[in-house]
Amino acid sequence: MKFLKVCLLTATASSAFADTTLTYSTTDGDVTMIMQFANGMMRADSFGKEADSYMVYNSNNTTFTMIMKDNQQYFVLDKEQLESLGDMSAMMDKMLEKQMAQIPESQRAMMRGMMEQALKAQMPKKKPKAEYSLTGESDSVNGFDCEVVVKKGAGGKSDFCVADYSEVGMSSSEYAVISSFQKTIEAMAEQFGEDNSMDFSGLGDFIPVRYNQSSESGVLSDVNHDSISPENFSIPQGYKKVEMPF
Repeated sequence: MKFLKVCLLTATASSAFADTTLTYSTTDGDVTMIMQFANGMMRADSFGKEADSYMVYNSNNTTFTMIMKDNQQYFVLDKEQLESLGDMSAMMDKMLEKQMAQIPESQRAMMRGMMEQALKAQMPKKKPKAEYSLTGESDSVNGFDCEVVVKKGAGGKSDFCVADYSEVGMSSSEYAVISSFQKTIEAMAEQFGEDNSMDFSGLGDFIPVRYNQSSESGVLSDVNHDSISPENFSIPQGYKKVEMPF
């Protein structure tokens, strides 16, 4: 699921400053990701292979919106739907109920069994929760002092260098936005078996200033506190709402 990869990757990053924009780049200077925080909302744009879509998370009403630029469509997941993505059994039940409503009652019993088997065959196997640990080593990335963290999960070993959110000028409210989003993403990662999450909450109030996992890497290259237009978090005009692709 492409949207999952995007949102897992972007679950990484929130003072008296009004807004915050974090830019991550390669060592060659190519931008890999931009994260924007304002008014309890977060927008994350990835570049390269994922440049055709971006996500917006609204902590005020716990909604996740994936906006797909290539076909001018978007879908929205509310709190209940996000929680169901972390519970595969509940997700399957809801999908089946929706499909059963379109089938004559006399055929539902037989069709439910067949459809349930088909869904189970498509579902990825649940993976164990990733483990994070501080190595005791430290480094400096673009002027940010950071501590090295190793992550061991289903996708192999990843490494990060992390700093306290306040060190990059993020407010506690901004960090709360990304922290709540990380929890949802990590639960989804266990269920879907694709873990690009970056949840350091067990170690401290950290965000990465350098990351290297799943062949993706980047360093925090710029922090900006200019005001961000509310339009950056809204649905572009003319885009069509669709159901979440399974």
